[in-house]
Amino acid sequence: MKLTQKLTDLICEIEYLIGDQCYNPNSYDGYTGDEGCSFRYPVYTYTDKSTDELVKIRGHVNKDFLGTYLGIVTPELVRSMRYKFGSNHLYIGEAIYSVLGMLEKRYGICFEELEAEHLRKGNE
Repeated sequence: MKLTQKLTDLICEIEYLIGDQCYNPNSYDGYTGDEGCSFRYPVYTYTDKSTDELVKIRGHVNKDFLGTYLGIVTPELVRSMRYKFGSNHLYIGEAIYSVLGMLEKRYGICFEELEAEHLRKGNE
């Protein structure tokens, strides 16, 4: 499976859904008085190949933010996208890419073709 911009965009949408499932049972919202809060894991971290620096983007990459972030996450950056949990790193971009590859092999599908069809039907 070749990592194209269409697949990169799909990976970013999937990452948003995953990152949106965080919950901290020990958190407290002082404004509302709520204990235990859900939150969007706040940071995309990837390595900028031109400067070799870690870059953090707060927010998410999906159809609502195409103009702001979509051009930043390219196929070359997907494999370095990660979450940092203390000293641990979860390479979320590589993980999603691997899962998509496994699903293609297992079910004989092609995500590149499926995404092209999805866009042709106007379901952006």
